[in-house]
Amino acid sequence: MKQYKTLKLALVMSMGLTFFSMGASAETSWYSEINTVTNNTGQNLSDTSISNKIKGTLLPMQDIDSDNISIRTEFGHVFLSGFVDSKAQEEKILQVIEKIEGVKSVDSDVNIKS
Repeated sequence: MKQYKTLKLALVMSMGLTFFSMGASAETSWYSEINTVTNNTGQNLSDTSISNKIKGTLLPMQDIDSDNISIRTEFGHVFLSGFVDSKAQEEKILQVIEKIEGVKSVDSDVNIKS
């Protein structure tokens, strides 16, 4: 009888671990599915790759100081914060970002340096 209780306890514990691990893997795959944007060639772009593409595009531009700008992308929506030299510079940055593949929208909360 004692062996039966031990076996039953072991079975219940292993089932619990199985359900827990299945839930964790399902959550991971769910997030990876919604954390990507499909581009026009059918390939998926992650938010990280969109942010990196934006930074790589802005960095070599001589008239933009991208070191003072923070870029965050969530589900293809880009959020900017930080500082720019002028309103014209902010407008140029927004125009550049809106043309980058995978970007759905841009929300700017940058401040103009005084």
